[in-house]
Amino acid sequence: MIARGAQLKRWRWSCAVALVLLALGLPARAANGDDSHRYARQFADAARAYDDNLLAEAIAGWQALVDEGQALPAVLYNLGNAHYRSGHLGPAILAYRRAQRLLPRDPDIRANLGFAAQSAGIALPQRTPLMALLLDLSRAEWRGCAEVAFWLLFAAGAAWIVWPRGRFISRPACFVLAVALAIAGAGLWAHHDLRATPECVVMQPEQKILASPLATATPLVAIPEGALVRQVSQRGAWTEVRLDSTRGWLPSDVLAPVP
Repeated sequence: MIARGAQLKRWRWSCAVALVLLALGLPARAANGDDSHRYARQFADAARAYDDNLLAEAIAGWQALVDEGQALPAVLYNLGNAHYRSGHLGPAILAYRRAQRLLPRDPDIRANLGFAAQSAGIALPQRTPLMALLLDLSRAEWRGCAEVAFWLLFAAGAAWIVWPRGRFISRPACFVLAVALAIAGAGLWAHHDLRATPECVVMQPEQKILASPLATATPLVAIPEGALVRQVSQRGAWTEVRLDSTRGWLPSDVLAPVP
C-alpha cells in the first residue's frame, strides 16, 4: 500500500523547506520570491486535490511543477503516488525512480517504488553489491565528498612538505584522503555510467523487444508497462535497449528516460 498520512505531511514540509531555499536564491532555478510562492501554492493545491481524490488535478499540478524545472524529490514522490492510485504504473515508476536518483536512501521512495514494480509484475534491476553501495549516494553527494577529499588531500600534502616533523601524521592522512577521493571518483563514475546508458521506463502496455529496428522484426521478449530497461543506442524512431541478458529494439515513443 502506498505510504500516505505522516509521510505525505513530511514530504510537504520538505518541499516547503526547499521552496524557502529557492526564495533565498540558493539554487539557480529560483528567479525571485514571487516564483517560490507560486510554486508553494501549486504544490499545496495539488496536495489538496490528492487528498480530495481528484487525482487528475493533482497529477496536472505536480507535473506542471516538474515541467517548470521544480523536479524536487517531494514533487516527484507525490506525483508517483497520484499516478499509482490512478493506475498509471509506467508514469508512477518513472516518477519514483527520478525521486530515488535525488534521494537514493529514502525508505518511503524505495518502498513505494517496490509496490509499483510489484503491481506492474516487474523485477527492479539487480545491481552488484559494489554498484548498489556506490549508488546509495546521489551524484551531488559524491561530488561534494570528492571536493572535500581533494582539498583536504591538498592541505595534507602541503603540510607534508612544509612540516617535515609532522610526516608521521600527514603521511597516513594523505593515504586515507587519497583512498576517499578514489572512492568518491568511483561513485561519480557509477552515476556517469547511468548517464551514458540511461535507464528508460516502458510507458505503454504489452511491448515486445524486437531483434532489429523494424516493425516486422522477430520479437525476443514481451515486457509490461513500467519495465526498466537500459538505453544502448538510437536509430531513427527506434531505441536499442538492454534488459538483463536480452538486447534488442523498441520504438522510442514508448520509452521515457530517467534523467
